[in-house]
Amino acid sequence: MRSPLLSILLVTVAAACVLLPGVGSAPLWDEDEPKNAACSLAMLDSADWVVPTFNGDLRVEKPPLINWVQLAGVSLLGRNEAGIRIGSAVLTIGSCLLSWWLGRLLAGPLVGLLTGLIMASCIWTAIGGRAATPDAPLVFCTTLAAAIFVHAIHRGIPGQISWWHAVGIGVACGLAMLAKGPIGIVLPLAAFIILFWWQATAPDRGQLARLQAAVAGVRPLTVTCFACAIALPWYLLVTLRTGGRWLEEFVLVHNVGRFTAPMEGHDGSLLYYPAVITLGLFPWSLVILAVPLHAWFTWRSTPRTDARRLPLAFATCWATVWVGTFSLAGTKLPGYIWPAYPALALATASYLTDWLNGQTGWEHRLWRRLSPGSVMHLGWASLGIVGCGFLIGLPLIARRYAPGDEWLGLIGLVPMVAAGLAATSQQKQQPRLALATLAVSAVTLLALLGGLAAVRFSQHQGTAGLIAAIPPAARPGNWAGLHPVRPSLVFYTGRRVDSLPDVAACLEHLRSNPSARLVIPNNRLAELLPELPADCQLLSVRPASFDPGLAVIGRTDTPANETLAQQPTTFRPDRLERF
Repeated sequence: MRSPLLSILLVTVAAACVLLPGVGSAPLWDEDEPKNAACSLAMLDSADWVVPTFNGDLRVEKPPLINWVQLAGVSLLGRNEAGIRIGSAVLTIGSCLLSWWLGRLLAGPLVGLLTGLIMASCIWTAIGGRAATPDAPLVFCTTLAAAIFVHAIHRGIPGQISWWHAVGIGVACGLAMLAKGPIGIVLPLAAFIILFWWQATAPDRGQLARLQAAVAGVRPLTVTCFACAIALPWYLLVTLRTGGRWLEEFVLVHNVGRFTAPMEGHDGSLLYYPAVITLGLFPWSLVILAVPLHAWFTWRSTPRTDARRLPLAFATCWATVWVGTFSLAGTKLPGYIWPAYPALALATASYLTDWLNGQTGWEHRLWRRLSPGSVMHLGWASLGIVGCGFLIGLPLIARRYAPGDEWLGLIGLVPMVAAGLAATSQQKQQPRLALATLAVSAVTLLALLGGLAAVRFSQHQGTAGLIAAIPPAARPGNWAGLHPVRPSLVFYTGRRVDSLPDVAACLEHLRSNPSARLVIPNNRLAELLPELPADCQLLSVRPASFDPGLAVIGRTDTPANETLAQQPTTFRPDRLERF
């Protein structure tokens, strides 16, 4: 694929097909999406773009770049799911194009195209790329830093980047610091230094001298100065405006605290991220075991002048820094290692390109009966098995959580058919057609999962439908909910939602506020009914699905359902089932 314009078009179309369908149709998913969205709207309403708040309180979890991105989306598409999410999708398309660029610079047009397509059409890009979270801005900024670094080593002196490249990296890392904090500069610099140290060619120098040369070659002072020029003004402003509280809690709780101990139940063993990568890189992870073996044997068996070594070295350093760091952290989440995916895509693309060109050769060394063709046939078989799992599993999930949508299991036919066509193409000595089939099926599968299945399943979430079922005239009021209050309530009500500790506090809220609105789980209604004021109404009810069922109780002049005073004093669960 010699034409860069055609490659850019293919990667852009693939990423857009994966990310854009249904981006504004599915309600925001608790917890992070509505928190970020409500924080962004609070900034817009208060005209304060410095201090992040959620539900009227200071929000210390994340810096503001995601909020600024969402404000741009809202200004274009409105205060809705599309406006909140479009910025993440656009930045992720940019990340896919940057992945193509760095792959092309390091290993040529075909590897570059495959790197961009793999990044664009893997499951975690489809998930994280359409989510209203800081992950998409972070991945774009860190991938930009990586691409500028790759351009530097492609054009410059080995082991040293130019001053202008250091400036570009510093700007990208500064934006990354505004996306998620110190990791935005610490981890990219660590990966660059390790690569230069590993690639040092002076055998007569000791390891310490080589490390010092590697550090100097990255120009960390220049990078840091320009990163601070971008990020430090906001950090200083928010520190002054909050009396140091934001910075203290962000650093000590949400950086040091999350690294040293699990938070919010998000922990895991050292096998956590290998499992996450296997799932997140699907369907390209069908060769996930072959990729590191190929990299190892290529590195061991080729001379230092072999052009395939540098992309593998870069991919190894970049991915190891991100995955290794968060493997040691106490708190583990799949999105933490998404910045490593461009490197994982590059390593996978390198293997697939060498397979196309007949340059693998490690298979028979591992086992004499193993061949490159048989490795890929195992991959096609695994793709078909996963498709069968979709065909059977999606209807079972739909029957439990989304009755009537069992037909979504037909999506599983896409990988099943693709597996058969790819295996047939390989059998006919058409390996490029086999990979093209995999790429097309990956885009089709993820477009259907994100643009159709996720939208259909999301309609069974409680909060968005719960609020939408209330007549607009009845929505204003003094809102509260039984602890813990779902973040999506804050976004969809557009108001502060007080968190009440127990049922007694809920009753007091209803009695003391004429415009009270109370959100409570359905399974707690039995405790409320005997004591409720006679003029309260059941304004809206959503049955349990992916989340526990919810009900809204309050007073209104607009007739809703029957008043709770008209219901039996003895709570009957079968009466609730009809709502």
